[in-house]
Amino acid sequence: MNKLYKKYRIVGNWINVALMLIVLIPLLILARYNHPSPADDYCYIDTVFKYGWLEAMNFYYSGWTGRYFGIFLNHSNPLLFHSVTGFRILSALLILSVIASLYVLVRHLTPTLSRLAHLGFAGVVFFLYILKMASIVEAYYWMAAFVTYTIPNVMTLVWIVLALRWYRQDSVGPRRMLAAIAGFLVFAVIGSSETNLLVMVLLIASWWLYKLIYTRKVDGFMVGMLTIAAISCYFFFTSPGNQARMGGNPLGGDLVFSLVSSFEKFASLAFDWIFKSPLLFFTLIWWYILAKLSVGARNYFDMPIWIALLVYIGVVTAQLFPSYYGVGIEPTPRVINCVYFFFIIGWFYVAGVMFHQYKVRSGAMYEFTETRYAILYGILLVMVGLSFYRSNNVKIIYTDILKGRAAAFDRENNERYALLTESKESVLYLPALSVRPQTLFVEDIKPESDHWWNKCMAGYFGKKAIYVIE
Repeated sequence: MNKLYKKYRIVGNWINVALMLIVLIPLLILARYNHPSPADDYCYIDTVFKYGWLEAMNFYYSGWTGRYFGIFLNHSNPLLFHSVTGFRILSALLILSVIASLYVLVRHLTPTLSRLAHLGFAGVVFFLYILKMASIVEAYYWMAAFVTYTIPNVMTLVWIVLALRWYRQDSVGPRRMLAAIAGFLVFAVIGSSETNLLVMVLLIASWWLYKLIYTRKVDGFMVGMLTIAAISCYFFFTSPGNQARMGGNPLGGDLVFSLVSSFEKFASLAFDWIFKSPLLFFTLIWWYILAKLSVGARNYFDMPIWIALLVYIGVVTAQLFPSYYGVGIEPTPRVINCVYFFFIIGWFYVAGVMFHQYKVRSGAMYEFTETRYAILYGILLVMVGLSFYRSNNVKIIYTDILKGRAAAFDRENNERYALLTESKESVLYLPALSVRPQTLFVEDIKPESDHWWNKCMAGYFGKKAIYVIE
């Protein structure tokens, strides 16, 4: 079996990397055709041009939302510098940063594995994420969405890594630096969205309580993080703009309805994610890999199963709660993206905790014969192939590229820019976009010139009014 395991380390890891590449490469190609969306992207910068950078942010903070860090990023988007290329670069960097954050996280959790194994594991998580995520465009290409969800997701993983490094660091100087960066990430994540606020607060509180109960010591680092989290939540919830986002639906503010709806929604989503993907088979392979590690190499998985499960269910379910409690509606696709992201990561971590506790208590060997292992791996490859073939996300990312939809979308937007910048008319009639790729398109301007998005785009380009001709 050692010989078989060595083969897996080489061949299996490269297969995992290949799985990542078959979804990563088309996503990077699509980034080449990305454009700012009339839905919000122009509005932020039009407000900056009219009132100034600081006053524009204050306008949104006071009148619409408490997402202070999301406000900062949105009002600093590349349109501030009249750059469409900036949106393409940001999307590509964001996609790569998701993989990088997964890589550094697994590298810290399983330090004895090879770099190739870490990259392969990150590739598997990314592959599973793309297969079943709710919306590709809201995750990577629509800036108004990804600055409030995808970016804080990445920052949360980086925060976990910095926290793990802090506990392993002995020098005072590096510890202070790690604590300062970690504190900033807490401030930034909480200020991005209600969903990420709950994730960060639950992680910090759970970590602090775990250290307090099991080490009988007050963890100074986590106390500091809790203090920063409390200050950040104060800035978030005392925003006058939060009131504008609540109260519009009679179900908003209903605690019982929100809790029940959150758990029901999670149950339906989890069933689809677990049983309609290769997740279970990847979990068996994950256990086999953990079986080859020493007890000391699995020390990050050494915690009571009930705590791991409680935190896991709490984190993924809590992300659904704000949509029901705040405005009484179903979570948007970008929120589901966020839930699924932490669902996959938490799934493998909890599976690691369960395996570690089982191995420590029973001492049983997790061994396969070569035949059984080959059967398992064969089934896994078949499941991966079927899931890849059936995935709607895979179909649209490849279709939008191969059928020229992304290129046509790019061309039509460039033609619009030419009309907007070259025409001397104060009132313009723009042709509607005839090609709307699902991976890149969110919303278009409307036939009515008084629509908010039309006003923003007209103001940005210095026009009195813009109409779209259907």
